[in-house]
Order: sequence, then structure tokens, then C-alpha cells
Amino acid sequence: MIPVIPRMKFTIQTGKSPEEVQALLRSVTDTENRWQIVPGDKPFIGKVGETDFKFLPRLGEVLFAGVSVHVKDSFLPVIVGRIRGQESGTTVIVHMRLLWFVTAFLCVWFGITGMVFLAGLLAVISGQPDGWGITASAAGFILVGQLLTRAGFYIPAKSAKRKLEELLEGEAEDD
Repeated sequence: MIPVIPRMKFTIQTGKSPEEVQALLRSVTDTENRWQIVPGDKPFIGKVGETDFKFLPRLGEVLFAGVSVHVKDSFLPVIVGRIRGQESGTTVIVHMRLLWFVTAFLCVWFGITGMVFLAGLLAVISGQPDGWGITASAAGFILVGQLLTRAGFYIPAKSAKRKLEELLEGEAEDD
């Protein structure tokens, strides 16, 4: 079944030790400051702990009025993971999700438009002349919301997944 709110979960098995995995992840992650993004050229922004990590893919920076400004995208995946040592290497469990406020906004968006869509269907069934317009408008809002959300989430999520596979020299298994 396709989820309404996009998310992704996978596991990467690697022959590296947990310490090597931690060092590799730190080497591609710029530290995030609560008040400003530290400029850099690493592909991720966030933090890497001893057994876990949480970061966002870096979209890039643009020059605005002579100042380098970090570009943000509300639909970027939040990448949360755990590093677990195994006998034959390390298992990295990765969850990708949307930011919490974006998830809440999308729940409201799809909830309200879904109710309007159902009301439009009821209007069509009961023979009201404006039922088709209501139904088509609500379906359009749902479609546009899904297209924006999925493109904004899955394109950077798949790119980040490839970067993690290459970095850890492992193969990802979808969960």
C-alpha cells in the first residue's frame, strides 16, 4: 500500500567496524547550529553520535546580496539512523521521514481536502449540480499535494540513500 505521507526505511550491511562507520558519517556531515547553518561543502547537515545519527541532505547554497545563503526545502527527508555492531561488520538502520511540522501540515491538507472530496461525491450522488466541480477541485488539490510532496521527498531521499550506500560500501535492503 502506498502511504499518504512519504517515508522510507532500509538497512545497510557493511564490513566496516562501528567506529569506521561513525567516522565516515562524520566526514560527510557539517554540524548544524540552531541559529545558523555553518557553511560547508559536505552533503549532509546534522549530527552523528556514537550509535546514532540525524541529518538532512544539503541542497546547496546561493549567493544572495553578496552573502552565501543555505537553501532549505520543507520536503527534504530527515535521515535518522542507528549504528549497530555485528560479528561480521556493522548494520546501519536508516529511517527517512518528513519534518514534524510538514507532516502535521500535510495531515491537515489531505484531511480537509479528503472531506471536501467526499462531500462532493455525496453531492454528485444526491444529484446536486455543483457536485462535480467540488469533487474535481478537491481531487486536484489532493493530486497537487501528493505530486509536490513525493517529488520533494523521494528525489533527495533516493539520492541520499545512494550516497550512504557508496560511503559505507554496502547494499541497502528495503524494510
